Amino acid sequence: MSSRILGALLFALTLSSCSGEQEGPSRSGSASSHAPRPPSFFYRMKADFILKETDETVQFDYVAACGGVVQNYSYTTPSVFYTHHPIIMFQPVGEGQALGLVTIDMCDNWKWGKVEFGPRAGKSRIPDDLRPLAIWFDDIDDLSRGWGYKTDDAYESPLAKMKFVSASVSVTDKSDWEKWRAEAEASYEQIGVLPGPWGYSYTNEEMRSRAKAAHEGGLGIVSPQCTSVFRVKIHKDVADAIFAKSTDDIGRYWFTTESAKIALDETTKLFSRDGPLQDGHSYRDYVSGGKQYSGTLRRSGGGYIIPMGETADNAKGFAYRDVYPFQTRSLAMPAVEMAQDTYYQKVLLYPEYLGFGACSSSLNPIDSLQRTSPWLRGTERQYDAPFDPEGLSKRHVLMVGDIPVEGVPRSTYFAQDPPNIIDREGFLLGPDH
Repeated sequence: MSSRILGALLFALTLSSCSGEQEGPSRSGSASSHAPRPPSFFYRMKADFILKETDETVQFDYVAACGGVVQNYSYTTPSVFYTHHPIIMFQPVGEGQALGLVTIDMCDNWKWGKVEFGPRAGKSRIPDDLRPLAIWFDDIDDLSRGWGYKTDDAYESPLAKMKFVSASVSVTDKSDWEKWRAEAEASYEQIGVLPGPWGYSYTNEEMRSRAKAAHEGGLGIVSPQCTSVFRVKIHKDVADAIFAKSTDDIGRYWFTTESAKIALDETTKLFSRDGPLQDGHSYRDYVSGGKQYSGTLRRSGGGYIIPMGETADNAKGFAYRDVYPFQTRSLAMPAVEMAQDTYYQKVLLYPEYLGFGACSSSLNPIDSLQRTSPWLRGTERQYDAPFDPEGLSKRHVLMVGDIPVEGVPRSTYFAQDPPNIIDREGFLLGPDH
């Protein structure tokens, strides 16, 4: 079943109990375990880009809806979570390429208000220079891998395919949403593997269809996270103190999980509130989940929805920094089709990749080295044997540029989440969520 049909079914079901009155956006209250929460809030999302090579203008203008999605699990009762749709909107561009736009999540009341405390008190949480995460796809027939433009540096890179112009979000209503859906469907042309006129939404049905697609050889659609690592400068004496306790075989890069076994106190300082970062920030200023739904980082300090609790001493994960793409096994070893003795992942720590994230689907076989747990009802028989049944016991190497990191990349085995790495030259690398 196509994403387009699944999306239509989901919203048809939810709208069957939807009143015509507009409700405010909110995630408060307990979710029902019996039925999806109907779409109850709507907002218009706009963003314009210009392709560098052709000066082609690419315009996104669509209506997002906030509503409930039922998540069925195999051994527990269903859960309902409140989210926005679509997650990613797509446009065909150039000659066989595509551009994806990750929808800003505006389903919380507070995001439409003003900042109450901190250095930006009184300002709208929606900045004038809002910039959503854009994803470039080299092939419209393969939306399982792309490049996410996460900071100013990506748009300034020699690899950049586009220029950002402007973006906005504004409150609208159910009738506008219905009008947009009807017009989008009427004008839609199927090109490549575009998921339909209403974009891509990550729902329970989508997960099942994606599992089925993987079973049949398809690779699905990228995650909007677009994995990357941040790289920030620390005081050199802190790095020196850690490496002073290392053995002679430790090179330039060292996993902090490994350095902590030998230099616990020195390693712990990296993550303290009064951290050793030279820019005055602490580790927590760079780590925050879900940033891809808030916007992207600008040197000016804007570009994203200002989070709750931001203060002069806590950037809530949105402090500007250098980021580089983190390649999972499927991206670092794209030609591999059979079990290997050594598996690689890679941080593309090269100047031209500064500012980008590596976007990929989680359905590539090499990214699953153990049997996937059938957590969703009805999917138990949709999973084949893992790519390599012995994969987790094989040798795993994480490369930073062309240099291997010393130690075992523990967290990258299954989830392939970028780990924390200390650089002998005086840098800390960590997961850019």
